[in-house]
Order: sequence, then C-alpha cells, then structure tokens
Amino acid sequence: MDTLASYDELPYDSLPLPETQPDFLAAVAKLHGFDSPDPRRARILELGCAQGGNLIPLAWRWPESDCVGVELSRVQAEAGAAFIQRLGLPNVRIVHGDLAALPDDLGAFDYIIAHGVFSWVPPAVQQALLDICRRHLSPQGVAYVSFNVAVGWAALLPLRAALLARTAGVTPAPQRYAAARAVLDQLSREWDDPVLLNEIAYLKTAAPSYLFHEYLADCNAPMPFGEFAAQLDAHGLRYIGEAGPRSAVVELEDAWGLIPESMAGRWLDAERALDDTFATRFRRALIARADAPCAQPPKADALDELAFYADLASDEQLDLEHDSAQDFVNPAGNKFLVENALAKAALIALSSAYPRALCYSDLIAALHAVRDGFGVAGEGDAARFRQAWFSLVLMHCVMPTLPAQAAPELADEPGSHPHAHALARLQAATPGWVVSGTRHVAIDLDAPARELLQRMDGSRDQAALVMEMGTYLTEAGITLPPEQRAQRVDFLLWQLVRQGVCMAG
Repeated sequence: MDTLASYDELPYDSLPLPETQPDFLAAVAKLHGFDSPDPRRARILELGCAQGGNLIPLAWRWPESDCVGVELSRVQAEAGAAFIQRLGLPNVRIVHGDLAALPDDLGAFDYIIAHGVFSWVPPAVQQALLDICRRHLSPQGVAYVSFNVAVGWAALLPLRAALLARTAGVTPAPQRYAAARAVLDQLSREWDDPVLLNEIAYLKTAAPSYLFHEYLADCNAPMPFGEFAAQLDAHGLRYIGEAGPRSAVVELEDAWGLIPESMAGRWLDAERALDDTFATRFRRALIARADAPCAQPPKADALDELAFYADLASDEQLDLEHDSAQDFVNPAGNKFLVENALAKAALIALSSAYPRALCYSDLIAALHAVRDGFGVAGEGDAARFRQAWFSLVLMHCVMPTLPAQAAPELADEPGSHPHAHALARLQAATPGWVVSGTRHVAIDLDAPARELLQRMDGSRDQAALVMEMGTYLTEAGITLPPEQRAQRVDFLLWQLVRQGVCMAG
C-alpha cells in the first residue's frame, strides 16, 4: 500500500494524549449517564496512531487490554512496530494500512480513538471512519473523534489560504514548511487582524508537524457541530458527550422529568448554540452506537461515582477560609482561577496525592484534613463545593477517572536503588520518543535527564548514579561540583517518582 509522502517526510509528533485515556473517557461518559466497558480489560483501537506514542503507553498500563493501531505512514508504522518488539509488549500491534480499507474481521472494540484524523481526510475517508465506529464498537463502546469546528475556524481560513497560495510551488514537506515560516513573517508585517496575528505568533512556536498538517495539508475541512451530529445519525451513531475542556456546559430549561431520548434534540441544539457563542474551534466528541443507551448533558450528581487527580501549583498565599479567586497552574502552564475555598483545599489534597487519584468521598475527607492542618474551622457549603468541583472537572483543571483506576502501584520515593519501568527507559533511550508519565502526560526531560532515566534499571544505587552522571556530564562538556551533581540527580529522581515512572518495592 502506498503512503502519503508528506506524512513520511514530516510525521506528526507521536505523544501521549491525556484526553484519549479510556479511563478518562469512561469517566466523562459516566458524567453523561453512560456506562462504558472496564478500561482495564478493554479492546482499544486507535486510527491514525502514528508510531504509537499514545497507544503503546495505554497497552503498557493495562496489560490485560488488547490494543490495535492503524497508521497510514509506513515510516511511523514500522517505527512503532520495532519499538513494540524491543519492549516485548504482547498486547499491542501497529499495522500499516488505510482506514478506508480495513478488514472486517478485526472484531469489536470497547474504545476507538481517532485524534487528528476526521477533519484532515477526504469526505469518503470520513465516512469510512464513521463506518468503522458503527461496525466495530462493542454494544456500549465509546469512540473518541476529534474534529475542527467551522465557526471557530472561519476567522482563520484566510491564513490557511494565504499559506497554501504562497507555498504552492514547493512540494517536499520540509521545504514547504520552511517556505511557510517565511510567509508567516511576511503576513505578520502585512496584516493587522489581531486574531490572525495571534495565530501567526502561535504557529511560529508550534511544532513543524502542526503547522504543516493543519495549514498546508490538502485536507482541513472544519465542520459545524450540527452537520457532524447529522452524519453520526446517518451512520447509526449518536453523540454522548465532549471529552475536551469546557468553560460552559449545556443546561436545558424545563427538562425536569424528561428521559434522555426526549431531550436529545434539544441538547444537540444547545451544543450548536454553545459553539456559536464561544467560537468553538476544536471538538473532541464521544460517540456510541445508536442502539446503545441514550446519554444526556453532564450532571454534577455523577461526581460521587468518580475519582480525581491533578498536578497543580500556586504561587499565591492561598485563602482556604473565604471564597476568593486565586490562580492554580498545571505543568503545561495552563492557569485556572479557583474561587471556592473548599475547592482550593481539595486541589492541595490532590496535588499532594498525585499521581494517585482520590474518589469523591475520600476527597471530601482529604480537603477537610487540609483545612484542619491550616487551622480553618467550619465545614463549608457542600452543595456549593460540588458545583464548583463539577466546573473544575469540566475545565480539566481536575481530571476524572474511575475509582478502580485510582491507585496504581507506584513508588513513594526513589529508594536505595531507583528502578524506572522498562517502557520509560526505552522511551528515554529511543530518539524521537517522548517519555510518558503514569497519568499519560508527556514528561519534559533534557538530555542528561533522559540519560539518567536509562540507567535507572534497579542495579545502581543513588551514589553510583551520581558518579556515572558526573562522567556523562564531563564528557558532554558540563562541569558541576560534586554536591551540585548529587542535588541535580536527587531532584530528577523525585521528579520521576512524581510522574509515576518508578516502580515500588
């Protein structure tokens, strides 16, 4: 089978995508009143999986799962297959193939992931993707399909048109990307539209693959949500929720007593209205078979059935007694303004427990323990906290999961002989691979940190790691006093412990 040359010449970055984790998708579905299969023993299919940077960590995390990836780029598919062979992971495979021509004998899947595919393929392939979801989803399976939304992209289409027109004579992907960078400089001097200038500034810092495949690829067809929902209906599928972060949520008036089937049409109309109001640019839709139970807009009552985790920090002196807006920041630099005093205490508790998760009842106990520790009296308003927490979950300030997924076997400290698991060590040793944490996030590691991680096989104590890293740094032309080397190694070890790549015991 032929592959697209541009995807071989300038492949997409292959990264762990937290919002595609099946346990997260199951938790979001539960917020919508939809029960999906147990992620620990699920069959998972990823369409357009690149070299497996998203799929392989999922297979590693759930050894009882069965994971299949399909990738059109032969270069990426072969790189992923070679990595799996080196890792010796038996429950995942990546095949080079066209999703429009998949065999019918793949069987049923509990979770189907298609991130960055739907809007970037021709209409016939879009229809094939939805056909795959209908044919291969298990009875209560969930598919994640991301797509660009027309209303949010309307203001950006002139930029795509200009880049396509001014780089049309350059064909190989690397050269066309270089030409596009020069065009961005020209446009930043020629245009005065603040929306387009902000996007140009972002593109200058974005990954080359994003600029190329979003703005220079032959296909990028943003679609109105209503049209997407209509296509789902035509393929025997239905929308069950949104996996992306949301600053607003649908609330249906006069919906008391309505069964989900009765409110479905009104819900979809409200979703369209939200896109218009907020100029939504990108959606991460969760879909199910049309014969599966009907979902509904998310409800805060479902929080009792979930667990939560968060990796946040705040530079402010937090007020845990009064409702006052204060900033929390995650490692990606995203800021979240949190007002509710109980919610701020809960975020402290979660950040202390990370990467472990706390179920809702344990979270309540933990936030009160935090308040007690700071000498704050009173129980606070539980109903207001629930609503505030619901909003933080929808914004992805806090990530939901299932209680059964809450407590992975992780090291609490580096230990005498630090031991990182085999996946993290192989990721660190393989050029072009990102190291993923236990919560499916990309860990930002420089070359010395990746070198240290490769050596953490449990055979060396911390003193030996410091000595070997001293030799490595010296050979790299980096001179540090012994005390600073030891401090640096200790800092990195604790960072890796926090991200859950170190094995307990």
